[in-house]
Amino acid sequence: TTQPDQTTQTTEKANAETTAQPTDAATTAETTAETSSTETTADGTTQQETTQQETTQGETTQASPETTLTKTSATSTSTTATSTSTATSVASGKISAPSVIVYSPYANDGSCKDYDTIKSDLQLIQSKGISKLRLYGADCAVTTAVLPLCMELGITVNQGFWISSAGVDSIDGGVSLVVEWAETNGWSVFDFFTVGNEAVNDGSCTVSELIDKIASVKQILNNAGYSGEVTTSEPPVTFINHPSLCTDSVIDFVGVNPHSYFNANLYAYQAGEYITAQQKQVAAICSKSAFITETGYPHKGDSYGNNVPSDENQYLALASIMKYTGGDVTILTTYDDMWKNPGPHGIEQYFGMINLIQS
Repeated sequence: TTQPDQTTQTTEKANAETTAQPTDAATTAETTAETSSTETTADGTTQQETTQQETTQGETTQASPETTLTKTSATSTSTTATSTSTATSVASGKISAPSVIVYSPYANDGSCKDYDTIKSDLQLIQSKGISKLRLYGADCAVTTAVLPLCMELGITVNQGFWISSAGVDSIDGGVSLVVEWAETNGWSVFDFFTVGNEAVNDGSCTVSELIDKIASVKQILNNAGYSGEVTTSEPPVTFINHPSLCTDSVIDFVGVNPHSYFNANLYAYQAGEYITAQQKQVAAICSKSAFITETGYPHKGDSYGNNVPSDENQYLALASIMKYTGGDVTILTTYDDMWKNPGPHGIEQYFGMINLIQS
C-alpha cells in the first residue's frame, strides 16, 4: 500500500513563446507551453491528476489543414447574457451529474483512506447519479476496497496505471496487482484501462517508450482474459506535437485532458466550448474518437489571465462543460485534494466539486 504523504513539485517548462490572441472559445487551441505538477508517493511513485497547460489560440490547427473548426457565436455572448448566467449560478448552484468523476482514495494528510470511508465516499457518488469512476493508479486500497465496493454498488472504473518519473516500468507492480485481482473477480468492473496519465507531458517517458509500454500492457491484459479497450491520457498539446502517439500506438481511442483554466484568454463560462473544440481537434489529428478523460475548474487559487478561481466561476465553468459535452465527460474531482502540492498557481488542491452535483 502506497501513501502519497510526501510531495514534490516540478517546474514549468515552456515549449515555445506564447502569443495572446483575441478570445473565441470555439477556435482550436495552439498549445505553446506546458506546466506539469506531480505528487510523490511514499514508495517513490508520483501521482497528480490536474493537467497544467498554457495555450494560445488560432483559427485552425497547426497539425493538419483538414482539422479546421468552424467558429460559433456562443462565446461572444453579450455582457447581459453573461450576467444572466451568473445570476442563474447564484440562484441554482447545481449541475447535472457527469458520466465519470475522478476519485482518489487518499486522506488530506496523504495516508490511505480506510474501508468505511471509501464506502461512504462511493455511496455518495452513487447517490448523485454517477456510475463511473476514474482511478489514476492501483495503490492505496484500490484492489482491497475501491474495486470490490464498486462491484457491490454497480460502479464501473476507468483503471489507470500511473507512470512515475522512474519511467514506464514503474507501473509493472500495479499492472500485476490489478491482473491478479481480476483473474479472481473478473473484468466486468472495468470500463477501460489507461496506461499513463500525462507521462509524456511530465517528461516521465518518451513517446516511443509509451507506445511500446501500451502495447506490452495491452498484451498482458489480453493474455489474462481482458478483451476491452485500452488508452493513454495526455493534454491536447501532446497529441498535436506527437501525433504518432495516437496513430502508431495500439490505443483504441484517445484519452484527452483539456483544461480551460490554463488558457489565460478565456473566461470561466467559455470552458465547455473550448474543451470540446480541443477534443474535436485531437480526434481529427488522430483519426480516432477522443474522450475527455479529465477536465474541471478550480474554486480557489491564483488568477490566470481572465480565469479567476471562485465558487461562482467553478459553477459557470462546469455548467458550460456539461452543456457542451452533454455530460459525457470525466470531471476532476470528487473532493478537494489537500494531500497534493498546491502547484505554481495554487489551484491543484481545489478542484473538488461533488457538492455542485444535484441529487
